[in-house]
Amino acid sequence: MKHAILTIALLLAFTSQAAGDNLDSLVLSRLFTYKRNFTNNVKGFSTNVYVKFHYQTNRRNVALWLIPHGYSIANGDRHFVSEQYSRVTFNDVDDYETNRQVFYTTIPHNRRTMPTLFEFLTPNLYNVTLYGDHVLSPFNRENRIYYKYTVYRLDERYIRVNFRPRLMPNTQLVSGQALVEYRTGRIEQVELNGEFDMIRFKTLTMQGRYGVRALLPRFVQTDVRFKFIGNDITSHFEALYDCPITLPDTLHIEGDRQMIESVRPIALSAAEQAVYEEYDKQNEPEEIEDTLSVTPAEPDSVALAEEQRQKNKHNYWEEIGWDLIGSNLIHSISTENKRGYLKLFPLLNPQYFSFSASKGFSYRMKMGARYKFTPQKSISTEPQVGYNFKLHEFYYTLPLTFTYNERLNGHIYAHLQKDNRIGNNTVLEEIQAEHGNIPELEQRDLDLFSDTHFSIRNIITPRPWLTLEVGFIYHHRKAINADEMRRFDKPVTYNSLAPLIGIKYRPWKTAPIFSFDIEHGMKTKFSDLPYTRWEFDVSYKHHMSHLQQLNLRFGGGLYTYREKDYFMDFANFRDNNLPEGWDDDWTGDFQLLSSDLYNASNYYLRSNVSYETPLFGVALVPILGRYVERERVYLNSLSIAHTRIYSELGYGFTCRAFSMGLFASFLNVQYQSMGCKFTFELFRRW
Repeated sequence: MKHAILTIALLLAFTSQAAGDNLDSLVLSRLFTYKRNFTNNVKGFSTNVYVKFHYQTNRRNVALWLIPHGYSIANGDRHFVSEQYSRVTFNDVDDYETNRQVFYTTIPHNRRTMPTLFEFLTPNLYNVTLYGDHVLSPFNRENRIYYKYTVYRLDERYIRVNFRPRLMPNTQLVSGQALVEYRTGRIEQVELNGEFDMIRFKTLTMQGRYGVRALLPRFVQTDVRFKFIGNDITSHFEALYDCPITLPDTLHIEGDRQMIESVRPIALSAAEQAVYEEYDKQNEPEEIEDTLSVTPAEPDSVALAEEQRQKNKHNYWEEIGWDLIGSNLIHSISTENKRGYLKLFPLLNPQYFSFSASKGFSYRMKMGARYKFTPQKSISTEPQVGYNFKLHEFYYTLPLTFTYNERLNGHIYAHLQKDNRIGNNTVLEEIQAEHGNIPELEQRDLDLFSDTHFSIRNIITPRPWLTLEVGFIYHHRKAINADEMRRFDKPVTYNSLAPLIGIKYRPWKTAPIFSFDIEHGMKTKFSDLPYTRWEFDVSYKHHMSHLQQLNLRFGGGLYTYREKDYFMDFANFRDNNLPEGWDDDWTGDFQLLSSDLYNASNYYLRSNVSYETPLFGVALVPILGRYVERERVYLNSLSIAHTRIYSELGYGFTCRAFSMGLFASFLNVQYQSMGCKFTFELFRRW
């Protein structure tokens, strides 16, 4: 009898477990396929959106100045309210254009503070990522391996799905719960909890119910907390979609309280109303004292007295001092309209500093501007300047692009640049051959030259798969130690002028990019280094599931003619003294290669491979792995004349504050050295 009871109990347990597994699989399958089965393309869909924001500064100090746009709330009141009414048009769920029509804020001068917080207002539930290119969505099938799901049946209509990171918490993952329609898998409501880039967020979103609207929210409420070096700021956002009032597209109003009140679809909270009341109290006009005498001969004395009173109240130190410093040294300045934009990046920004074992510390800053003459014609520039503290050298790059045919990407590109020193061992060898072997010569930098070059090219894309360019490039190279060069009767400068032709071929949209270039240096009164150089390059970025990416690059170059063995200066194989952050050329550079070897050979063959993933090695380490955003593995190889095969093996990761890479170099399989590369990433997305 006991055996029979035990058998029945085990059967019931297995049946219950199987039923639970079937329910989980069924609900998750419907959830992951809902977008494909029940909705249409959102392209062209428009809606009216009302958003209100309540900022509260709990603690603050001078470090708040270091936060982009944090200057707006760095002093004065601790509570601010902003309201916005917009028309939003969607190309895709995560690709939309916002036409802000009415805006009102209690922040001084109608400023916006920490605009990156807006990104966490509306999650894109069905995409691979919830916000832009980060935070993996638990509602996308690709990310299922990263999440643990638990399904509960609530009633005949709804299922509750709880989700959390499968292994351990990470900044790219969230936890929470969703209310899901059992029959279709449609998400009715979601609660999300996560942390990314020093921002902790808690979001409640209620989705639309039918068709395209089911992919978009109808109401979103997000609470955000930001902490940084003793600063503590909390924000409460609410967004309401499908508001009934439609305003003209040409309407753009700021600072009109009555206008925002006329379109506001929901009431302000008591806390928000209190902020407005305090703001009105501080900004109401002061009453004129009764003792003030007004005579018929002085009809404007009241106005003059009020004007004088306002002058006395005016804080010129704040406007001239704080505003000037805050706007120029620490924060970027930008202005934009339909014709173009101008953006000056801040002078003090940790992102501009980088470090590598071979090149030491570097600093760079940049600006950008664009002006559109017609829909087909525009002019733009993005100059950059930088300084290398180890080499004590100043660098700059001044590009200018004139687009004359937007449709065919037809443009003229002019570029003046001083970017790196270039080696010329041949000059040193000639001096030693003429004057004997003088050991101390190697310590006098006779083999180093600064390189300033100017190029101008006409580039056009007559077919989507073909880009053509023609132009010329001029190099002016000057000896670092000019006095010593004159002492040995050697030229101080070397110049070259070369026409160039380039072709880029991409058979289809996701195919590798094949490029081919040729330069032919001429001997004229302006140039004394004739040469012929050929280069080819193949690069490919393969985007894989859940933010994984494979980067491949292979290329080579060859000098087929040189009158002198000077300056083997390749276009695609160059030293870089001013590296940028994680998303630049880390995958295409050699990190430990000596700068002398870039110009020591009349040919090169290179290959660069890197694999990038959000969750790989360090991300699985307790505590530390919580903040790792992405990781990479590198394998770089190079073949040049007079040396064995050179290789680099590396590993890198990026987090909210910095990116770091560790690299080891090898000749064939023999270990040579180890080094690191470091760049600041703090507030990179802000």
